Amino acid sequence: MSSAIKHFTSRKVRFQEISEFLSNELKSAEFGGVIIKRSALGDKVVLQVGRVGLAIGRRGKTVRAITSTLREKYGLNNPSVEVEDLTNPELIANVMAQRLASSLERGRHYRRSAHGTLRRIMSSGAKGCEIVISGKITSQRARVEKFRDGFVAKCGHPAELFVDKATARAKIQRGILGVTVSIMAPDAVLPDDISIIAEPTYTSRDILHRREAEEEEEVDVLEDLELADDELDADELESLEDLEDLDDLEEVELEQETPPMEVEDFDDSELLKEESSEKSEVSSFEEE
Repeated sequence: MSSAIKHFTSRKVRFQEISEFLSNELKSAEFGGVIIKRSALGDKVVLQVGRVGLAIGRRGKTVRAITSTLREKYGLNNPSVEVEDLTNPELIANVMAQRLASSLERGRHYRRSAHGTLRRIMSSGAKGCEIVISGKITSQRARVEKFRDGFVAKCGHPAELFVDKATARAKIQRGILGVTVSIMAPDAVLPDDISIIAEPTYTSRDILHRREAEEEEEVDVLEDLELADDELDADELESLEDLEDLDDLEEVELEQETPPMEVEDFDDSELLKEESSEKSEVSSFEEE
C-alpha cells in the first residue's frame, strides 16, 4: 500500500472516530455532524447541533473538555471548536435517529414513535424516509420493523449523493434496539424525473374575445398597409417623373456629343484585280 493511500485512510479513520466521540458526548444536544477545516493557525472544528446551549455547557465547560480531548487523544493541531445551530434538524438523519432512540428509551411505543418521526421528516419537505428498528422490540424474540414513506434510493449514484443515513442505539429493559433512519433530500434530482407541460385551456368566451382581437388587429394592419401604399405611390410617381426628365436630358446630350457618321463609297476594282492574278498563278502551276 502506497503512502498516499495510507495517509487518506488514516484521515478517514480518525474522522470517523472523532464523529463517534462527539456523537456520544453531545447526544443530549442533538448532534448533527462535524466539519473539520485545516488552516495555518490550526484545525477548526465546527459542531452542528440542534441545541446550542447544551453543546456549549455552563460557562463553556463542555466545549473546553471537547477541545482538550481532540488535542490530546486525536492529535488535532491547536483545535478551535465552534458550535453551529442547525436550520432544519428534521432533515438530518443523525438527529432524528437520536430523537427516536431517546423516545424508545423513555418507554414510548415503537409504532407511535416511528410514525411520529416519519411524519415530522416528511412534513419538512423530504422526498422519502425509511426507519428500521431491530432487536427485542416487544418480546424476547428479536425481529425487524420497517416504516416507509415516499421514495428512498437504495443503490447507485442517487443513494450516495442524496440519501442521509444514520444509526443510533436505544437501551431498554429487554436489551439494545438498533435504530436506522434514511432520509431522501428534498432537492434530489433522479434520472427518471420528467416534467409535463400541460396546454392551456380556454373557454368559449375566451375564444370569442381572441377572435375579435385578431380581427381588429387584421383591420388595423390593412389600414396601415393602404396608407403606406398611398405614400409609396406618390413617391414612385415623383421618382418616375424625375427619371423621365433625366432620360430626356441624357438623350439630348448624346445627340450633341456624337456627330453623324460618314459612309465612304467602296471601290471593288482593286479586289477584282487581286482575285484574277491569284487565279492565273494557280492555272500556270497546274500546267507545269
